[in-house]
Amino acid sequence: MSNIEVRKNIPARVIQFSPPDISELEIEEVAEALRSGWITTGPRTKELERKLAEYCHTSKTVCLNSATAAEELNFRICGIGEGDEVIAPAYTYTATASAAIHCGAKVIFVDSQKDNCEMDYDKVAEAITEKTKAVVAVDLGGIICDYDKLYAAIESKKHLFKAKEGDSLGARIQQAIGRVMVFGCSPCIGSKQRGKDGR
Repeated sequence: MSNIEVRKNIPARVIQFSPPDISELEIEEVAEALRSGWITTGPRTKELERKLAEYCHTSKTVCLNSATAAEELNFRICGIGEGDEVIAPAYTYTATASAAIHCGAKVIFVDSQKDNCEMDYDKVAEAITEKTKAVVAVDLGGIICDYDKLYAAIESKKHLFKAKEGDSLGARIQQAIGRVMVFGCSPCIGSKQRGKDGR
């Protein structure tokens, strides 16, 4: 009996991972934005940036058109490019890898933990080489990564890190940090882990 025949007797069910939560309030906000005449960066975007900066306790934030664009911008500022490796979780959205690829870096995928969608932090340590410049941590579905374990994995391989040479901004950032960088790809603003916000 083939797998198809076995499954014929199982009733089909739709299990939604992330159904949209759109109320009339969100619909009205979109309509108001369209009525304002600003469909690019305008006063509403600047207000969101101000509120995000306040929430994150920083002096300034910059909103971009997507998380992919933000991640790519971060990689480029930090000098990540051709010949570099970026570690990413295997269980994520394609944008996590796309940003590194746009910069010319090679993506190294790390599998999930058994019975958990987070990266296997032991495998993160195993994946770090002299070419590794960054790890992208994805706080998936509001579940914050175990950053203590992630940083411990990175620290265990700190001796392998080779910062970019020269005086460019990216080189100076890599030299100042002196280890593999961690970039958050975080759809979990408002979540908490061990009393810390997921920002």
